[in-house]
Amino acid sequence: MAQKLRVLLASRSPEALSALSAGLAGARDVAFSTRLISNGHTDPLFGLQPVPDVLVLRFDAESLAELAALSDTNPDSRPPLIVVGPAGSPEAMRLAVRSGARDFLVEPVNSAELVAALQRLRDEPRRGSAPAAKAEVTVVLGAAGGVGTSFVACNLAHALATETDAPTLLMDLDFNAAPLASFLDLVPERGLLQAMAEVEFLDEHALPGYVTKHRSGLHLMGAPSKSVVVMKNFDAKRFAALMEVVSASYRHVVVDASHGIDDLGLTTLGMARTVVLVVQQSVVQLKQAARLLRVLHGEIGIVDDRILVVVNRHLKRSTVGLEDIRRTLARERVAVFPNQYQTVLASIDGGAPVLELDRSSPVAKAIIELQREVSGAPRPERTSLLRRALPMFSGD
Repeated sequence: MAQKLRVLLASRSPEALSALSAGLAGARDVAFSTRLISNGHTDPLFGLQPVPDVLVLRFDAESLAELAALSDTNPDSRPPLIVVGPAGSPEAMRLAVRSGARDFLVEPVNSAELVAALQRLRDEPRRGSAPAAKAEVTVVLGAAGGVGTSFVACNLAHALATETDAPTLLMDLDFNAAPLASFLDLVPERGLLQAMAEVEFLDEHALPGYVTKHRSGLHLMGAPSKSVVVMKNFDAKRFAALMEVVSASYRHVVVDASHGIDDLGLTTLGMARTVVLVVQQSVVQLKQAARLLRVLHGEIGIVDDRILVVVNRHLKRSTVGLEDIRRTLARERVAVFPNQYQTVLASIDGGAPVLELDRSSPVAKAIIELQREVSGAPRPERTSLLRRALPMFSGD
């Protein structure tokens, strides 16, 4: 007889625990216990032996202490987490993402929905003899609109695909404009919207039907919608499920989140190994970048060494210099993309990444340096003259 899945139901509400218990009463392959959280430790697992296979935490909208406590721990050090609670709480969603929750069930939760979520966790180890390697996710954000976020994301992804020769996906979160298709001279038939709509049927075999392949080997997931899309109408749970499929199928995933931080952006930030913040030499943009860094650190919990600042279209003679940027953003090193208007314009208008258009240009070399920083590849030794000629990282 197969061993039953040991599940702990935890909540501050006795009524909620009763409802969840009733939902699992008929599940023959689940053995559950309950824990009523009262004043004291906010960790639902504190002092618990044996540790369950799955933790189901029901949160109250007025009290997120338990979610906050779990978000400060390493998900690999505790059982998989399923979060249950009322809809409409961006803070709860943010903490759930940070805590590595595998599912977010909105109340009222019916029995079939809860059992299905547990079944998905039970089945995960059976998908292969070893767990699939997770992609290294890089999220590219802009301090403001028009700073070149999509240009940086597109060319970084292209460099990762060509320089590392590893499976790489570029994801465009702008459903309405989807500019990355034009940057790569591609005409996608299906993309992110369709993948989210059919995520229940997606696996590594079906996923290629929702991406468009560039001649370099880079894959793009992004196609302009035929009608206006309102971001608030999207189900972040479906997007999180899609990201799980994607992260098991690629070595690198670069997400263009130039539209800002919303539920989809929060999901990718929760999975991100690296966050690239693009800024230009402007006092206003520096203030916006400083505020965004505070949000990334204080509210989302991104640690400092995972954030790379890119100064795009750098001009040596500017009222805002690199020293000003380093001081304002508390950065010892910033990445620098030189201002090469003609090369960049030819790249965008021609639908050709810079590395294909002019690999010897300073901006192409800057892209390669950023790719090495993101992928962790060792940088070749360079002479001091070349360092002065190509100051990609101003802290060098």
